[in-house]
Amino acid sequence: MFQSLVITLREGVEAALVVGIVLGYLGKTGRSRWSKVVYWALFSAVLASLLAGYFLHRLQITSDSYEGWLMLAGAVFVASMVVWMWKTGKRLKQEIEAKLSTFSETPTRSATLGLFSFVFVMVFREGMETVLFLAAVSLRTSDEMLNFMGGLIWLGLAVVLGVAFFKGSLKVDLRNFFAVTTLVLFVVAAQLLIAGVHELSEAQVLPSSQREMALVGPIVNNDAFFFVVVVALVLFLIIAQTIQARGPGAAAGTDESSPERRKMLAEVRRQRFWKAAASAVSILVIVLILTQFIYSRTAQAMSPPERVPVVDGVIRIPVAELADKKLHRYAISFGDVDVRLIAILDSSDTVRAALDACAICGSQGYVQSGNNVICRNCAAAIYVPTVGVAGGCNPIHVDYRVEGDSLVIRESALAAGRPVFR
Repeated sequence: MFQSLVITLREGVEAALVVGIVLGYLGKTGRSRWSKVVYWALFSAVLASLLAGYFLHRLQITSDSYEGWLMLAGAVFVASMVVWMWKTGKRLKQEIEAKLSTFSETPTRSATLGLFSFVFVMVFREGMETVLFLAAVSLRTSDEMLNFMGGLIWLGLAVVLGVAFFKGSLKVDLRNFFAVTTLVLFVVAAQLLIAGVHELSEAQVLPSSQREMALVGPIVNNDAFFFVVVVALVLFLIIAQTIQARGPGAAAGTDESSPERRKMLAEVRRQRFWKAAASAVSILVIVLILTQFIYSRTAQAMSPPERVPVVDGVIRIPVAELADKKLHRYAISFGDVDVRLIAILDSSDTVRAALDACAICGSQGYVQSGNNVICRNCAAAIYVPTVGVAGGCNPIHVDYRVEGDSLVIRESALAAGRPVFR
């Protein structure tokens, strides 16, 4: 349950921070009137996520392909945002000093479209994953209700972080703001690019092999570090500015009771509150993500497989052993090579069996997570009823049959899988 809740937190944090960075950037460059484009894009993306998530959930469409394209599109938009900030930042001082009125005017049609598209794609991608997760919860059991309520709580926490970052960074030095937020967006773009390539490889849109997955897989599997780095950079920006801001009090030379001083002191208190809130929420998010990462690594530890003898050219596994609907791992010895087999009962009590390896990740194996089995190399989620179906990161198919109360597999069918386990 905890792992599922943190997933919704991570999706919300990324979207909230990107929106917060964009709003902060517009405010610092005198383009506050452009913020309405951001809010319209945010509202449109949330609405589109709800509608698309509903139809995809009803139609049971696999998410790998469309999510991969959304990730690549998001990477392109983030990269373009980074370039825009970098170019603008280089000439920003001169433009501000010249008091160009264009900063406060209504954005051009092309600027509006670009800004709207950027925010829409980023929020829509995160919103789709979150909506699909929450839609999969039927709310019929106490655990499912906790999952749903927890998901909403973590989304709320992500919104708080985005708002606190925006409010707490309004007085941050312009140069520091650009430097840190550009780095944040660069990390986000890199994560989207790598994850997009992985999703499209899984959907067989892009060609892939064990060589590529040996590099891409572990990065995707450990993508929690991307989020930790992003949130840590946000925390660094707030803390660094807080330290830098220490010094003489506001309006030190003014009358203690003057309205100007009281106003400035109130502003200082507000800034301190939002910086403290942003720091506290950032630390909480980092702790939760790292805790989930440690938990997932523990869950992915492979248990020793049960050895099964070959008798009269076949192996037999009692179906009763699978009654717990947990993933079971077996090993069959072929000289110096052990061929591993996985078997599980799906929700309809149908036996599903396959090799404990896949064509693109090799013999890393699988672990179970709810109604899915998870690739230990790239964290791809495989729906249990599709175990053994060819394609993507699915476990490699092996011919098997159920005779009476036993799962039966011929020795020759298992021997064909020896090259994968060498």
